[in-house]
Amino acid sequence: MTVASSFDLISDIHLDFWVRMNNNEVKQRRNIDRLVDSLIPPDHPSSTLVIAGDLGHYNVQNQQLLISFKRFYDKILIVFGNHDLYLVSNGQRRKYSSDSMKRRGEMKQLAEQLEGVVCLDGTTICIDGVTYGGTASWYDCSFGIQTLNMSQSQLYEEWKKSMNDANLIYPRFTQSTLMDFFNHEYEKLEAVIDESQVIISHVSPDWSHVGGKHLIDPVTSFYYFDGSSLLTRAKGKVWCFGHIHTKVDYLHSDGCRLINNALGYPDERTGTKIRTIQL
Repeated sequence: MTVASSFDLISDIHLDFWVRMNNNEVKQRRNIDRLVDSLIPPDHPSSTLVIAGDLGHYNVQNQQLLISFKRFYDKILIVFGNHDLYLVSNGQRRKYSSDSMKRRGEMKQLAEQLEGVVCLDGTTICIDGVTYGGTASWYDCSFGIQTLNMSQSQLYEEWKKSMNDANLIYPRFTQSTLMDFFNHEYEKLEAVIDESQVIISHVSPDWSHVGGKHLIDPVTSFYYFDGSSLLTRAKGKVWCFGHIHTKVDYLHSDGCRLINNALGYPDERTGTKIRTIQL
């Protein structure tokens, strides 16, 4: 079997910030195609695109994005991010009965209607000899507990004040259900990590490269989880993640390569394009 030598990576597209959601389908498709064209590297050698979460806030628009990407890629692998759970309007809350998982379930169906598009949710897929595995993942507040000596209750109160996740994901998380959600996602990672050469999650399992003001900011707790026990099992693997809108590529002390290639919001001016990752 021929083993693929590369895949392409992006995350945190936040489509509706780049292309305004409207009912003019022709205009919307044209604008989405322009955005996608601007993201494709000039000599993209990969047939597989990995999207590490946060497509956008509107499922139909997100499907149009995937259709546009399919002009360039045979396979598209997706994990969902926190924004893929958001219900940002009264209309969305009515449509999905104030249940964010219904929106995510619909997005999975719309995505997988397209040939070659797969949503990883505690699952794996082998493409050209490379096994990819992933899930959305979630944060566990361990950064604040271990680094800032804060309690889980203190961090929950900070989370309610600081994060849109507290107001736009339904039903609203309690302190208990927030941790239940993390634990459920963590179990999915545990199920795929050993057989996967490429691991994909939205949230990073490692905060060793956090610096500056973020080292003393409790909000950092909501951008990472303590994946130390998983990283000990990931030597020689590649772990792709999103959520932070900061591009990084480094080798963890346990031998796992961690990569973020987030697009982010227009006003962040990251200059990100889809990046080819060599295996």
